[in-house]
Amino acid sequence: MTSVGDRVEGHLFVLKAIMDRDKLTLEESLSRYPGLVPAEDHDAVRRHWEQQQRTTTIIRTVRPTELTATGGPRPWAENWNTAEGYYWARQRRFLSHVLRRQDYEIDSVDLASDRVLAHLENPRHPEPFIVRGLVVGHVQSGKTSNFSALIAKASDAGYKIIIVLSGLHNTLRQQTQRRLQRDLGHENVPFPKGVGQGDPEKYWTWLTRDDLDGDFDPGVNVGPLQGQNQVILVVKKNKTRLDRLLDWLENKVPEHVPVLVVDDEADQASVNTGGNRPDDEPVSEVLDLRAADFDGETPADDELDPSAINLRIRRLLRCFARVSYVAYTATPFANILINPNAEDREGGDDLFPRDFILTLPHPPGQKYVGSDRLFGREQLPGEVGQVEGIDVIRIVPEIEVEQVIPPKGRRKPYTPVIPSTLKASLIDFLLAAAGRMARNGADQPCTMLVHIDMRKEAQDKLAAEITAELGHMRQQWRYDRENFLPVLSDRWDMEFRPLTSSMDLDNDVPFEKLEQHLDALLTPGVEVRILNSNHEDELDFEIEPDLKAVLVGGNKLSRGVTIEGLLVSYFVRRSPYYDTLLQMGRWFGYRGDYVDLTRLYSTQLLVTWFHDLATIEEELRRQIEHYARRKLKPWDAAPRIRSHEKMLPTAKNKMKDTSLQQESFDGRKLQTLRFPFHDPMILDLCSENLGTTRALLSSLGPPHHADPGRLNWEGVSVEAIVRFIELFRFSDQSAFDVPSVASYIQAQTQHNELVSWRVMVSSARVQQNEHRTVDLGISGHPEVTMIQRSRLAKDPSSLGVVTEPEDELQGLTPAQIEEARKLQESGTFSTLGDAFRSQRSPREGLLVLYPIDPSSGVGANAKNRRKLFDEEIERPECVLAYAVSFPYSTSPRSLPYVVGHKAGRP
Repeated sequence: MTSVGDRVEGHLFVLKAIMDRDKLTLEESLSRYPGLVPAEDHDAVRRHWEQQQRTTTIIRTVRPTELTATGGPRPWAENWNTAEGYYWARQRRFLSHVLRRQDYEIDSVDLASDRVLAHLENPRHPEPFIVRGLVVGHVQSGKTSNFSALIAKASDAGYKIIIVLSGLHNTLRQQTQRRLQRDLGHENVPFPKGVGQGDPEKYWTWLTRDDLDGDFDPGVNVGPLQGQNQVILVVKKNKTRLDRLLDWLENKVPEHVPVLVVDDEADQASVNTGGNRPDDEPVSEVLDLRAADFDGETPADDELDPSAINLRIRRLLRCFARVSYVAYTATPFANILINPNAEDREGGDDLFPRDFILTLPHPPGQKYVGSDRLFGREQLPGEVGQVEGIDVIRIVPEIEVEQVIPPKGRRKPYTPVIPSTLKASLIDFLLAAAGRMARNGADQPCTMLVHIDMRKEAQDKLAAEITAELGHMRQQWRYDRENFLPVLSDRWDMEFRPLTSSMDLDNDVPFEKLEQHLDALLTPGVEVRILNSNHEDELDFEIEPDLKAVLVGGNKLSRGVTIEGLLVSYFVRRSPYYDTLLQMGRWFGYRGDYVDLTRLYSTQLLVTWFHDLATIEEELRRQIEHYARRKLKPWDAAPRIRSHEKMLPTAKNKMKDTSLQQESFDGRKLQTLRFPFHDPMILDLCSENLGTTRALLSSLGPPHHADPGRLNWEGVSVEAIVRFIELFRFSDQSAFDVPSVASYIQAQTQHNELVSWRVMVSSARVQQNEHRTVDLGISGHPEVTMIQRSRLAKDPSSLGVVTEPEDELQGLTPAQIEEARKLQESGTFSTLGDAFRSQRSPREGLLVLYPIDPSSGVGANAKNRRKLFDEEIERPECVLAYAVSFPYSTSPRSLPYVVGHKAGRP
């Protein structure tokens, strides 16, 4: 920002504080305090204010989705106005006037934390209570902001003791404590760095400190527990520390004192696994903890065993007569699979979120970058088109992975080398960092993450090679710049500027503007930090707000810790679990302002897995939305998690109470998307599918309706449809399990549903010279014009999407179509496709066939796509795909998914 821009921003900062305090408009504040802003800056201030307001009005704040035991907010919350609270009012002013959050960002936090608070019990309730709830966010999306606001509002409402359980590492505990001290008030974080200490009668009593070893110490005074003070503790989740806390709390909290327990990263360590870790898998190696992270000289075998920690959290809740427990996680797979009926003689009920499950909406605006924006995902029922990822992913060949990770077998020597992709990623990091600083006109934190393996030996040795490679680049910059500059300039022009220009032309800068920043980065600038328990290196962006570093690590960087200014990641470590893999993705977060400068180097397998996980994650959220519309209670919902052929939702010992249950196709649309385009077997597969399709269509006789591009048949038998589905072949049935689909259809016929089918062939509407035709065996229509489709560039076995939006309208009357549109606009259904299917009779299913031209190329405007077949692969006569659209059912049957138990009692 220019100096003029800084001045105008400063004026507006002061005016907004006055406007908020005195309830004035901008014009009123300018006229009431005429000397505050120079007259020559008035117009600039007005323009800046109007620009902010325009930005705000185009952002839509979405309410969280809720499953509740009470059917909605508790009665007390409806009469409680959080806007009048002391702690939240101070936090809100700090967010607005100091951190300069946009109104829509504050509104999102305000609304979501209000909804969480509304499901807690009234702290002044006359009877004892215990509430258990779960809040599901997105990875690195601001869960801390939500529970920081919740703590402020709960304290305003009357909760007196706040206990925050925060991760396993001292670094994460420290990060959380510092954040809460900033947002709530602490003498060591005065205004404007934080909200400040506030009024003496409202002081917080902090029973933990913000240094690395500042965890709970049982030597502190117990006096504040009596209810006159506002007390807060931020405590690690390990057995010894929790035992000390339990011993200290025993019989010391009066029955009338209400307590709020916030469990951050609640899927880690809090879930009961039913047993200790194997003897040959030491805790300190698996979790990469230092001695300082333990609370004893030698950690016990079960120091970090989730079963031991789970028991102690349950015991902690039983210490209080009035307590609300809120678990926060971005990867809830383990939490929703907890058995609601589980009890323990010592610990009582398990931590299943019996009272509410609340999913936070996607953060508003474009600043947050999640898995779907990076990797794309499959089209889900009711959507139009594939969700495409942005072009920031670079593939690391498997042969280069072998150059950086240790070989299998402990005795084999390990000497890593810098492969070409890692060398390119280091250059990309230097360019991205220089680009970010040039764009902002100020210093910025700029970091790179290298995550290859959990073993510290691998991290240490590769870090030494990276240090040497950066040293070589420094020498080139200092002594051979005339040859090194063209390499950097060409890469900037070829790799960065096209994407930046396509996203926001104003952000494009020529290479010449990077040179001064590259000089700062290369003389000497960038350092290499090894973040594992072999080294004392730490991340502390409070102390080093403009850090420039390549971070090499493993488990210590796998969860919770926010890496500021993360630009480039080199990530090749596999994990077979949904939650672990998503948590290791430190590149998610609020990076929208510079996402075009980010680069992720990973393997094709991992990129495909992240693409699948983005689909699984979104589908789970939509299931919860579906249950919420039906007013189900948490113990009745048992959310289903789509299975994967290579991964599990979470570790097996966290799934011991799960079963493989049936998933309903009620109201869904399924598509065949994946085919082995790279394999010669595609010829036989397509030939067989063509024969199967001809057999079906020739048996139906002439079409009942023949509109341009659409041939329709009505009243097709169930037997014909099931036979077609069972014979049709395609790849990767993890998202479309044929036996389950066939079983579902047949089961529905027992309830007089899906007994009649509509079949449609969707072909090109207008035949042009380049369009080819195919014989599908249709009576009276020997040639059908094939449609054009292409493949996803990042997932070349997938078509991404085959359907057309209008296909769902087949068989609906104008009145039904109009009603569907009204239902979607009113919010009853999140997508138009869902609304259309709600209007179709449960007796009728829809099968749509898509004949695809194997010579399909890529349109001029298509991004992130590739032509259907590579030149070296012989092409079949026709590629056929299909979609099945199921109406909503009054008695849905199901298919196998991983599911937790439903409760046997309320």
